[in-house]
Parts: sequence; structure tokens; C-alpha cells
Amino acid sequence: MRHKLRQRHASAHGLALFLTGLTGLTVLTAACAASHPPPGPEPRSAQPPLNVILVMTDDQGWGDLSLHGNPVLETPHLDRLAAESVRLQHFYVHPVCTPTRAALMTGRHPQRTGAIDTYRGRAMMRPGEVTIAEALGAAGWETGLFGKWHLGDAPPMRPMDQGFHRSVVHRGGGIGQPSDPLGAEGRYTDPVLMEDGTPTPFDGYCTDVYFQEAQRWMARCDDDGRPFLCVITPNAPHTPLHDVPEDLRAKYAAMDLGPDRFAAEPGRKATFTDEDKLARLYAMVENIDENMGGLCRFLETEGLAENTLLLFLCDNGPQGRRYNAGLRNAKGSVYEGGVRSPLFARWPGTLEPGNRDEGYAAHVDLFPTVLEACGAEAHAPDGLDGRSALSLLRGDDGAAADSEARPLVIQWHRGDAPVYGHHAFVRLGEYKLVQATRPWAELESPPAWAPELYRLPTDPFEESDIAGEQPQVVGDLTAIYARWFDDVVGPGARTARHDQRLRAFLPPPASLGETPVTLTIQDWRPLGEKDKGWGKNGRWRVQLTHPGPLRATLTAPRGRTIVSAELAFEEPGGRAVETRRWTATGPPARALSGSLEGLPALTLLSLTVTLQLDDGTRRGPHQVEVAPPAGSVDPPRNRGKIPG
Repeated sequence: MRHKLRQRHASAHGLALFLTGLTGLTVLTAACAASHPPPGPEPRSAQPPLNVILVMTDDQGWGDLSLHGNPVLETPHLDRLAAESVRLQHFYVHPVCTPTRAALMTGRHPQRTGAIDTYRGRAMMRPGEVTIAEALGAAGWETGLFGKWHLGDAPPMRPMDQGFHRSVVHRGGGIGQPSDPLGAEGRYTDPVLMEDGTPTPFDGYCTDVYFQEAQRWMARCDDDGRPFLCVITPNAPHTPLHDVPEDLRAKYAAMDLGPDRFAAEPGRKATFTDEDKLARLYAMVENIDENMGGLCRFLETEGLAENTLLLFLCDNGPQGRRYNAGLRNAKGSVYEGGVRSPLFARWPGTLEPGNRDEGYAAHVDLFPTVLEACGAEAHAPDGLDGRSALSLLRGDDGAAADSEARPLVIQWHRGDAPVYGHHAFVRLGEYKLVQATRPWAELESPPAWAPELYRLPTDPFEESDIAGEQPQVVGDLTAIYARWFDDVVGPGARTARHDQRLRAFLPPPASLGETPVTLTIQDWRPLGEKDKGWGKNGRWRVQLTHPGPLRATLTAPRGRTIVSAELAFEEPGGRAVETRRWTATGPPARALSGSLEGLPALTLLSLTVTLQLDDGTRRGPHQVEVAPPAGSVDPPRNRGKIPG
């Protein structure tokens, strides 16, 4: 961990130097894997070490629970869990998934980690970050992740490189995206998942697979007498919606799901609903609920319930328009409907069930909260932005007031680097300052500063902007935001040129040479900054860790075959290192393979691949697989990388 802390501090220092006008580039490398950490010191408590389960769903909003007033959706198992838990009524996450996941894993604002957006090379967490898995692994816990990672698919950014001893995850931001393994595209049922870094077929619906694999792994940990951190992050109810549990879809399709059914609650109404889409979404949510019921039964049957802290939350608001208990807006928004998540915390005998209506916390707080609950505070890395919310969950005197005395700032927008004043909120006490811009717009300069102000205890649905009545509060919260931005992005970032900020937030390089690596358009930086969506071609940042020869296989977009290919390697400054040209010689095929040798090892390069396709167009590949020489030894999987 000390090595990783040095890396992280070097990264922050390099960013500060860059933004103050100095030149140069700090290249960070991290081992793809290492030996299993030896058991750390046993916690000093007389009780057995605490197990921790953290469940975070994907695009499930505040209103996607029957206990939050949804008149159609049935979630009896989550309702029961809520009744047995502390329910934090004001818990905040980011408006989209990757920043929330980075904050959860590191206890730090995602702007510090580089994982600031969901695609185009912006969803790759810097490998020098210390994760909650690494901290607890160093303290003697086993660590496992099941479901969605979305913080980098290539070494050294995979879960197994970031402290998880066991991982069963899909690639990219979800099943049905360009990172899907070839031949298994869009398969929620019988998916091909990355099992400790290796593509592996599984039987069953993906959410069921994650929970079942997690339970098998937890049972083995318990048999071995090892405490565990188990993170379960299903990619549901995220779209696409073509493959959902059919029996549950039919159940909801038979119901009245029109907007009038959801119009009785206060706040903002669901004025439009796509009934087929809603039936599919609710089928996915009820399937999650069934799996939560199975998880709780597993804990009770195995005798683990009393010594397990079980946390449940969502990564952001609901995707699309649907019932959200009157909260304003949805995923992508910095109004409450996009950033407010349920948090259920069940720890029998320690946490007294009930609502915590006062006080607030956020995703960055769960890392230190879990460490304190486990008695592992000594393994906390320096530089955490979060602080433990355990006293708030316990209901300690003064804890709610103490939490409300701390400002909370959350910002997200599309783009390759943070932009000052672009889509953010500041919460302090009863007030919430909202600078709601168009988050999907990729701006190069700060937008006009025109924030709104809401007093949440009397206006929970953010309907009455009082900014004009409270100029002093607006000024105070604006100053808090400005200081926060300078802190997490870097000194001088507010006034830095657009190209300077872009260079400071380049994606981390993928390590090539020690294990098969698949580069996808999820992680490239498009060549045309104005390209929509994934872009037609892009540039990957790579670092060769093996002298070669490596073998690369290029795959064309679906339905196309490759005539020829050009692979261009450049240094960070843009100087060409080498260009390879390959020509297809056999029958027309979607894939083209060749050898990569003679490239400088341990050198940071950018790679651009341009395909000449059978229809006469030129564009980037769908995927590129780079494999080490045949017979070379793959580093051990299923290992953390920091000593105890």
C-alpha cells in the first residue's frame, strides 16, 4: 500500500506541476498482479472479524422500491431489509455510474481518480488509487467483486489488479455495449463474464449469476475462517431491455402502467411512461429483489447474518422518465432525482433499525465507514475525501448536526476533463446550491454561473428557487464550490486552457504483454473530439511490458470484413515511433491477425488502428486483442498486489 500511496501522490503532484505551466509527463506503471497478500493482523476486537457485503444496483432510482410509495412495483425482500436496517434518508451519489463507483472504491472524489465519465477513455481509474479491497485485503480480509466494475478492463485497472482476490464481472459499462466478448454480445442470459480476468461462460440470468457466485465464494471464505468483503454490483436494471426475466415481464405487462397510475404522490409526476419498457425495467428490479431475499436467507442459513454488515444502495437515479417518488429529474441530473440514493445498513445488535431523517452522507463516506466498522482504520490510506458515517448510522448524539456542518460537492458532465461550473451541486446543512447545466454538452470553457438555491427540509422536491432571496448563502456556497474545484482538479484548473486540462486527464495506459488484453472502443479516446457517441476511430494509450513478439488480432465492426490495416504507434508528444501495415491474404474475414515485435518495452505509446473495410470505408476496429507469445506464463490471477 505504501507503494501505491507514493504512486498516487506522484500523480497529484504531476497534475499540479502541469497546470502551473511546467512541461513533462509522469508515467505511472503498476504490476498487473502479484502474490496473494498474507493474512494481516487480526482485528483487536474480541468479536470475530466483521464480514461486509455491499450491494449497489445500476440505474435503480429512489422510486424503484415499493417502500418508497411505488404503487405497482413489488419489492418485499428489500422492504424487509429496510425494516431491519438503518435507513439514511439523505444519501448522495453521482448522477452516473463510473464516478459513483470510483468514489465508492476509493473514498475520494472521482476527479482525483481520473474516472470522471462512462466511456471514451474516461471510465478508467488511475491504478495508483488505493481501493477499499486493497485496504481490507491488507488487514486480512478476503475480497470479491461480482457484477459491474466499469473502472477499466485492461491491466493494471481490472478488479484483480485493484485488490479483489475473486472477481466475476462483465466488461465495459454494461452487457450489450461494445466491450462484450465476441459471440456473446447482449447476452444477459447465459453471459460470458470475466472470471478473474478470463472470459468464461455462465448459465443463467446475469443478476442471478452474480448473487450465486458471490454466495459460493462467501461460503468458501467462511469455511476457511476468513472474513470477507463482498461487493455485488448487478448491471440491472440498466438498459438494454431485450433480455429480462420473462415471467416477471409478463406480470407487469398485464398491469396498468400508464401515467395516471403514478399521479397520486406529491412532487413531480411521471407524466409519460413507456409501458413495455416499464414492464421490462420492473421485471429486472423484482429479480434483484428476489436475489436480495436469497442473499438474506443464505446469511441466516450459514449463521453469518449476526456478524455481517449488509449495505444496499443505488449508483444514480433512474434511467429515463418513470415514477421517482416526486423527486426532480433522473439519471444525469444534479437535482435530487439524479443523485439521491437509498442507503440501507443492517448490522444486527449494533445498528438500531429506523429512519435517519436528519444528516446526510455520500458514497465517498462508505470506505472509511467500513474500515471503522471492521476495526481496520489503521489501513486507511492518506488523502480520503470521505469520513466515516458510522456515528450517523448509530444515531449518536450530535452526529446528524456534525454531518450537516460538512459541505458536500458533486459534479459530473460529459467531456474529457472537468470544466468549472459545469453541472454541479453543493449541499451544506439545509441548503442545496444547484448549478444545473446541460451535462451532455462537452464544453471547452466554463458556462455562465447562474445557480439555484433550495432549502430542502421545506422544499424536498426542489420547486422553489430562493437564490434571489438568499444572496449571502449563494455567495458562501459558491465560494465553497470554487475551493473544492481547485482542490480536486488542481491549482490553476479554473483558468487553464482546454488543451492543458485534456492532457491532465488522459486515460491511464493499458499494459500489454503479460496476459491477453482486449482493447475496445469503450476505452479509446476518439480522434475527432466532436465525434458523437463512441466515435469512428480512436487512440488507445498503451505500455508494452514484454519485449514480444506479441500477437494482435483486429476485429472489424459487425457485418464488415477487413481488406487491410494500419497500426500507428506514437510517443506522447505525437512523434511517430512506427507504423505497421497488414494486408488480408485469405478469404474475406472479419478478423485479421499479425505479429508485433521490435517495439520498445516499458515505453508509453499511443496506438491508432485504421481498417480498410470491404465497403470502401476506413474506420477503427471493433476490438483489438493483444496476446503474449505462445507458451509464455500468464501472471497468477485472483491475487491482490499489496503486502499486509
